[in-house]
Amino acid sequence: MKKIALAMMLIASFNVAHGGELENAQKLWDGKEFYKAFQIFNKLAEAGDVNAQLQLGEMYGFGEGTSEDPVKAEYWLKQAAIKGHPEAAGSLELVKQRQARHADIAYYTSSFDGANAAYAKFGCVRPQIPARSTTNVEVAAVNSGINTWTECYGRFIVNLKNVAAPERTIQPDVLKLMNNDEFLKATALIGKVYGEILTQASAIEKEVGNESVSWKNSTEQFAAENNAKVKSGIANTENEINKMGIAQRELMQRTQVKAVGMNK
Repeated sequence: MKKIALAMMLIASFNVAHGGELENAQKLWDGKEFYKAFQIFNKLAEAGDVNAQLQLGEMYGFGEGTSEDPVKAEYWLKQAAIKGHPEAAGSLELVKQRQARHADIAYYTSSFDGANAAYAKFGCVRPQIPARSTTNVEVAAVNSGINTWTECYGRFIVNLKNVAAPERTIQPDVLKLMNNDEFLKATALIGKVYGEILTQASAIEKEVGNESVSWKNSTEQFAAENNAKVKSGIANTENEINKMGIAQRELMQRTQVKAVGMNK
């Protein structure tokens, strides 16, 4: 009985110490100190800790804190599975999926081109804006072109905002297969590419805006000058009409005077 009691005490004390190290390893993992976490998980896994075996297998499978090694990953995950860890089978499947989709991961970390958010994707037709318009028909046509382009550009901006976060750009089934370094690289590349897309599109927006303002000012100036000429023409016509009226009245008066003289 004494031997059994002593053995139970040793197991209990081992588990307490074991649990403390496991907790420390997990804190290091959460703090992205993967190499230090790997050292502890490796020690505990070899000592038979099923949770450490699971974590160690995942670290080998994803290359976190150590070189990626699918063979060692499979070994440790199977060890955890044998001991009944409920997540072991799922983790092993993720490791296998990761191995099969390295090319998809690499697209986001090194080859991402932003095709999903490209300005050209929306087919925005740049409006033809003349230096000025001289008819109402032409003004209506130019305004229609500007409004159509503005609406299209707005859809482009909304889409860019919606996909700006890497989690909304990277396909979910690929995102779950990335390790931390890969996600950081993908985030940097995605941000860079989206930034370039926005810069290029913003330059077009600025050009269209400047052309629109210049056209508006020139057209309004033309309209004002034309209206002034029309008003001036009307005034001149009215003056001529008035002059003609005065001349006619004077002629009538002279005619009447002569007629009176003749009667005498």
